[in-house]
Amino acid sequence: MKKVFPIFLLFMILSCGSDDNNTPVVIPETYQERVTAILNQSPEANPLEDSSLFFSNLSYGSAERNTYDILLPEDGKPIGVVVFFHGGSFLFNDKSDAYEAPYESFIKILLIRNVAVVNVNYSYLNSPNSEGVITSLSDGTLLLNHIRSIASSINIDANKIILGGASSGAGIALWNGLQAEHNTGVLGVVAIETQSTYNLYKWESLFTDLSIDIIAQSSTEFQMLFSLFYGGVVPTQEQLDAVDFINFIDSTDPDLYLFNTAGNTFLKADGTVDLNVLYHSRVHTDTLRGKAIVEGLENSGAYQETPDAFVLRILGQ
Repeated sequence: MKKVFPIFLLFMILSCGSDDNNTPVVIPETYQERVTAILNQSPEANPLEDSSLFFSNLSYGSAERNTYDILLPEDGKPIGVVVFFHGGSFLFNDKSDAYEAPYESFIKILLIRNVAVVNVNYSYLNSPNSEGVITSLSDGTLLLNHIRSIASSINIDANKIILGGASSGAGIALWNGLQAEHNTGVLGVVAIETQSTYNLYKWESLFTDLSIDIIAQSSTEFQMLFSLFYGGVVPTQEQLDAVDFINFIDSTDPDLYLFNTAGNTFLKADGTVDLNVLYHSRVHTDTLRGKAIVEGLENSGAYQETPDAFVLRILGQ
């Protein structure tokens, strides 16, 4: 009996451990496996050469440029997500800009601190079926709704979103971040080299001797942008108001980080227009900051902290 009992005991243990219905044992999936299944794509080589999971050219809509990349912490424990829109006058550039200087270091720091990052493409002014800048801005809304729809399944807290962008991308972030119907879960907005409004005629009050109509005639590049900006038509006041995001600011909005570097003189010595100044002057951020102060909205900038420090502070890190 001493020799038989261990064999009998082993048989009983194996029998109790099996399912009477022959149901196979399910091994818990890893975070990478779960995200791969949800996104229907395997992670790819990371352009930043860090340890985050990188998925590229995912779709958030039906338009050609409705694509995004997402970078997720390998351990599956993101503390929040930064959604970043690239710059380029609504006519140029790509989401891959975020993997190059000067944004590369910003993105890397966030990933090291377990912040998920989404880099977004959006419709150009001259994309098929574009109705002007409102289409580009609304693509930002479409992207946000998509991220919210998958957030819980990939361990992202949909109430810990930071919107960010450079130049035109900053405008998309501000336009969405400053409207209650779009900014659910958005805690902060990082606007780098931003404009103050997309009612371009209001820029005439910011710069001495600026006439939008005259600039449109004298600068080929600005003429192309302006001819497409409102869908190729003379804008109505309703259209101008719809993109005048500085007027959306109130005390209930997410905290702002505003940082522009260009000066105030938009005419060069030879009389040609310096579009970098026209688009990215500190006048734009000074005007936004002034409105935020009047409304009692918290705002920050490079004089106070770095963009990554702002993001981590807002996310409670």
